[in-house]
Amino acid sequence: MADPTVSTDTGVGDQTNSTAPKHHTENQAILRCMRAWNYAYKKAADDLDEDENDYPAQKAGNKAYLRTVPPLSGYENICDFISCINFASMTDIISHNEAEHYLANVRVALAALGLQRKPQATGAKSGGKSLAGSAKSAEQ
Repeated sequence: MADPTVSTDTGVGDQTNSTAPKHHTENQAILRCMRAWNYAYKKAADDLDEDENDYPAQKAGNKAYLRTVPPLSGYENICDFISCINFASMTDIISHNEAEHYLANVRVALAALGLQRKPQATGAKSGGKSLAGSAKSAEQ
């Protein structure tokens, strides 16, 4: 397993290019998930003997990471969820097969988000119609 531990230091330095890709440690959702992983891993590893395999500590960390992933509600959370699952897949916290299942849930959440009723505009450009006024004209 790749070592997924991460520090809170961005390690990016002074960048002058504002379009440069962000380092993964600039994503607060990934940082929260990794803090949870690190805490759970270290806590479980403290209970292990020196010659014992750290697999139980890794499993504890993986479970904590996934509990901390943002919920699939709202566009920003969905984007953070994708980032966390992608990072987890790249660092072997979850398998690529598991990532596919999580990302399938993202597709459902995005579809549901797209189906949410959008508020109707009111004002001069909309002809001054309000939502209630539109409902009345639709009933007639």
